[in-house]
Amino acid sequence: MDPGWDDGGDDVEPLARRRNPLVMVIAVVVAFALAAGGVIVAVGRNGEDDLGREVTDGGETGTGNVAPTTQAPPSPPSAAELEAVVAEISDFVAAARELEFVTPVEVTLLDDEDFTARIQEDAVEDLEEMAETESVLRAFGLLDDDDHLADALTSFLGAGVVGFYDPESGELVVRGAAITPYVRLTLAHELTHALDDQHFELHRPALDEADDEAGFAFGGLVEGNAVRVEDEYRETMSDEERRQARDEELALGAGFDFEDIPRVLPQIIGFPYIYGPIFVRALLDDGDEDRIDAAYRDPPVTSEQVLDPTGWLRGEADPVTVPPPEAGGEVFDEGVLGLWGVVLLLEEHLGQQEAIKAASGWGGDWYVAWREGDRACVRTTFVMDTNDDLRDLASALDEWAAAEDDAEVDRGDASVTITSCA
Repeated sequence: MDPGWDDGGDDVEPLARRRNPLVMVIAVVVAFALAAGGVIVAVGRNGEDDLGREVTDGGETGTGNVAPTTQAPPSPPSAAELEAVVAEISDFVAAARELEFVTPVEVTLLDDEDFTARIQEDAVEDLEEMAETESVLRAFGLLDDDDHLADALTSFLGAGVVGFYDPESGELVVRGAAITPYVRLTLAHELTHALDDQHFELHRPALDEADDEAGFAFGGLVEGNAVRVEDEYRETMSDEERRQARDEELALGAGFDFEDIPRVLPQIIGFPYIYGPIFVRALLDDGDEDRIDAAYRDPPVTSEQVLDPTGWLRGEADPVTVPPPEAGGEVFDEGVLGLWGVVLLLEEHLGQQEAIKAASGWGGDWYVAWREGDRACVRTTFVMDTNDDLRDLASALDEWAAAEDDAEVDRGDASVTITSCA
């Protein structure tokens, strides 16, 4: 099958290390399904998601908490019982996606200890590359001096990951020694990945290695679709099963102190799970499952397109190619920060709503990173859709720079450039 995109195969010249720092973090966890409750707790403030809505199970708005139930732990399933459950949920996923599984999917259940060990073993493979990403995020002011990205990432994944599907091997592994309601939801999510992979190939190395946001945006499509099917499966459960699933989901992160990890990490990881479903719903409204299939063949390439699916569907959200700004030394990393990156850059000092307002109208950007002694520096040039958008962003960046130790803003006629070192 020709998937209709460059798969980065053997005939493609290897790409240099020029990976967007947001994409780098997502690439580490692209096959993992995070506990939505854990992401929301880490990302939101006072029980609110990024749009200011109170969040309960399934990402729906609402109020109140459900008291956890007390019951004996369920028994591990036999091989036949697990196969039957996987077959039942596979049928649901196939019907929801209006596609058939090419081959059945093998599923492995691991208890909490074994699953956590597996995640921490597999999650971070290239510490040198992670160190470069850490330097870039620190130069942007998104990490403190004592934040260590690899350690924070493995800790966060150990608390928040509930299952993963590996599109390279077709392996599906789920945390849980028994078929609980939450494990069933996780199976619905991961089996959606497996089905989409069988038809559209989710392993796209060229996207993961790109210096733009293509891999980040593709993650919004992939996870948004899986969350959507998972939520549809949730609706088939009884009230008691949904309550049990929610209790189990929230309990996963109950013993984890999210204050110990930099806020930017769950903000990056949570993006495809929070905004991806909104993007996918817009696709469904535009053309049902066929429109989702078409998006896999020609996916979004920026966070702006995921955040504004209406504009993307109209073909009005293509990014502008921005020339690299002049670096102050030998460049060790460069690429696109993106609209969501701008929001993350500004929100700590401006608040999220003001950051989103300032970032709206993003047209394109390009950053370069170099070293000055033991410091890393970044310089980024932004262009916006209109002069008013440019004025608003420049004003917001002035506030950001005033709060940073070593940052400056240079406003041009058609662009604005920031320089920051840390």
